[in-house]
Amino acid sequence: MAPTSTESPDRGAMVESITIKLSPGKLSEYRNLLAPEYREHRDMTKRYRVTVPFPKDGPVTPAKLKKLVLASGRIQLLLDEQSSNDKAKRAKLTKTIVELLEEIGLAENIPIIRTLGTMLNSIFDRIYTGVLVNEVKLEQLRSRFGRQTVLYLPSHRSYGDFILMSYVLFCYNIAIPGIAAGMDFYSMAGMGSALRNTGAFYMRRTYGNDRQYWYIFREYMRQLTVAYDRGIEFFVEGTRSRSNKALMPKIGLLSMALEPLFMGEVPDLLIVPVSVSYDRPVEEQLFVYELLGVPKPKETTRGLLKALSIVRENFGSIYLEFGDPLSAKDYFGGGLNRTQHTIAPTFAQMLAKEERDAIQNLANDVVHLQQHRMVLTTFHLIALYYNYKKYHGQTVTLGELVEGVTMLGRMFEDLGAVTEVEDSENVEALCLAALDVHRNVLQLTSDRVLTIARTYHDFSRVDKKRLKGYNLTDGVMKLAVPIFSLQLYCNPCLHWLAVPAMVLLAGLSLTSTTGSLRRSDLVRVVRELRNLYGLEFVLYARRDVVEFDAALDHLYRQGLLQHDPVGQDTLHFTPHTARHQLANVYLSALGPFLCTYLQATDVLLEQFRPKESFTEKEYLASVQQHVEQQLLQQKRNVHPYCLSLDSISLALHSLVTLGAIRKSKRDNVYRYDLGTDGMIESINQQLKRYCTLLPFEYLTFQDAVTGCKL
Repeated sequence: MAPTSTESPDRGAMVESITIKLSPGKLSEYRNLLAPEYREHRDMTKRYRVTVPFPKDGPVTPAKLKKLVLASGRIQLLLDEQSSNDKAKRAKLTKTIVELLEEIGLAENIPIIRTLGTMLNSIFDRIYTGVLVNEVKLEQLRSRFGRQTVLYLPSHRSYGDFILMSYVLFCYNIAIPGIAAGMDFYSMAGMGSALRNTGAFYMRRTYGNDRQYWYIFREYMRQLTVAYDRGIEFFVEGTRSRSNKALMPKIGLLSMALEPLFMGEVPDLLIVPVSVSYDRPVEEQLFVYELLGVPKPKETTRGLLKALSIVRENFGSIYLEFGDPLSAKDYFGGGLNRTQHTIAPTFAQMLAKEERDAIQNLANDVVHLQQHRMVLTTFHLIALYYNYKKYHGQTVTLGELVEGVTMLGRMFEDLGAVTEVEDSENVEALCLAALDVHRNVLQLTSDRVLTIARTYHDFSRVDKKRLKGYNLTDGVMKLAVPIFSLQLYCNPCLHWLAVPAMVLLAGLSLTSTTGSLRRSDLVRVVRELRNLYGLEFVLYARRDVVEFDAALDHLYRQGLLQHDPVGQDTLHFTPHTARHQLANVYLSALGPFLCTYLQATDVLLEQFRPKESFTEKEYLASVQQHVEQQLLQQKRNVHPYCLSLDSISLALHSLVTLGAIRKSKRDNVYRYDLGTDGMIESINQQLKRYCTLLPFEYLTFQDAVTGCKL
C-alpha cells in the first residue's frame, strides 16, 4: 500500500493542486540540439560564461567546499568525541576525514568538460536522430535563478541520464551542478576521475554502522545546499528503473538536502523535477536480462569504451524537460516549523518524523511530476497497440497499426500526456521511422504485417551460479526476451493507464445485469486494487480521490460511461464495455501484472504455506520455475512477463505492506512467513476472478515470435 499522508486535508489539497494543475505539455516546445542551427550551442570550444543558479559573494570552489565541511560544527564535534583531547589521535582522525572527503568530493576541470562534451557530440551524432530539449521550460527555469539553491531531480532510466543533464546545461550556458554518483562509477579506471571533474561527487550505497562516514557525507550534502552556488543533482528513485516504469522514491539524499531548510539555515530551495524520455535506451537488452535474473556485468572503463566504439545502431531520440519548479518553502507551508530546531545546534539535531513524512510526500510528488511530463514516443504507442492485438490472438497490418496509433494518440492527449504523434499529419511515416529504430523488437513482413523479431541470443554462456532467480530453459528465455523487450515499451504508458484500467476492471466485476453500480462500491474495489499495486505503479493514498475522479471523467469522454459521473451516486458503464476496443487496450496493459500477482500468490499458497519461513531468493526462484511450467503447458492466466523478477519482488513487498506476509530479520537475513488471517487466500481468489474478466486469448505468445518454439 502506498504511503499515507500525515497532513491536514487543506494542506493535502494545496499540494495536489500543484501536482495536477500543471500547464499542459507541448511537443512544439522542444528543440533538437542535433539540428544544424544549434551548432553553436554544441560548440565545446565556446567561451565558458555560464549562468550560476545561486550566485554567492565569491566563488565556491570544490576545495573551499571541503574546507567548509572540515571546519563545520558537526565534524568538529566528531573530532572532539573520537580524539578525547589526544592531539596525535585528532591529527590522525583529521587525515582520515580529509581522505574521505577526497573520495566523496566533486571537482571542476573545464578542459575535461570540453573533451567529454566533444566525445558526446560525436556519439550523439552517430546513434541519435535527436536530443530534444523543452526550451520554453528551460528559460522559465532560468528566470527563477538567483534566489535559492536549486535541486535538480531527474528521472532515472539510463546510465546516461546525469551525463546528458550536464551536456544540456553546458550547451545552454548553465553551470553544471554537483551530481551524486554511485561508487560503481568511482571504481572505473579513468572514467571515475573524469566524471568527478565534471561535477560528480561519490557516495557509498550503504553506510552500515560507519557513523564517521555518515557524518562526513551528511555534512558534505549540507554544505552543497547552504554554500554551493551551482545546485545539486540526484535521482530521487535511487537507482535506474530496469522495467521502464517509475520506482518508489527514496528520501535519504532528499532529506539531507532539505535538512538546512527545516533547520532554518536557508530560506528556501527550488525543486526542479526533470523528465528524461528515451526512444530506445542503450541498455535495453541488459535490462531485459536483469529482469529475467541474469546479473548485470561489472562496469569497467574498457567495457564502456568498447561498447561505444562498436555501437552503430540508431537509438532514435531523447527528450528532456526541466519541469515546473517548486518552492520548497511554499510546498511545505505551515508544516515548516523551524522553531522546534532552535533549542540546540542544528548539526546535533535530526529531522522529526512529521518532517520526514512531509519529505516523503514531496518525493512522491516529484516522481509523479516526472512521469507526467515524459514524452510517449511513437514506439511506445506501437508496442501498446501490438500487445493488445496479440493478447487477442490477432495479426496487425501496417494500416491497422496506423489507425491504432492514431487512436491511442487521441486517448493519451485526452489524459494529458505528450506524445510524438501530437498534431502529426503523417502517422504512417512516424510508425515506419519508429519501426526502423526498433527493428530488433518488431518488424514488418513483405506483406506489411507486424511480427516480433527473431532472437539470436546465446544463453549457454550465462553463469548459472550468479542467477538471481531460477535457471530458466533456453527455449523459455528465447521466448521471453523479445516479449520483455516489447513490454519495456508498454510500461511507460502505465503512468496514464493504470488507474483508468483499474476503474474499468472494478466496474466489470461489479456491474449488475442492468449495467449499473454504486459509486461507493467502485471506490472501494479500486482502492483495494491501488493498495495491491501501489508499489508496482507508484500510487499513493493522497492522490486516490483526484485520480479516481479524473479516470471516471476520462472514461466518460471516451464513451465507456453512459452519463457524466460528476455528482452521481450510481454509475452506468456503456453496454458491451467488455468488448469495446478502447476498454480492451486498457485491460491488456494491466493484464501481465494481474497474471504475475496471481502466479505469485499461487506459489505462496502452494509452496510456502506449509513452510515456517522463506527468503526472497527462494521465493523468486520458485515463482519463476512455476511460471515456466505454466508457459510450457500453455496454461491460462500466464504471460511471459510473469517471469519478471522486478514484478515478482514487488508483489512480495506489496503483500508485506498490506500485512498479508510478515517480514523479520534473523541472522542478518530477511525472512518471510505467511499470515494466518486468510488475506493472501482472499487476494488470490479476487485475482482469479479478475483474470476471468480479461477478454483475451491466453496465448503463450510463442506463435508471435518468428521461429521460436518451446
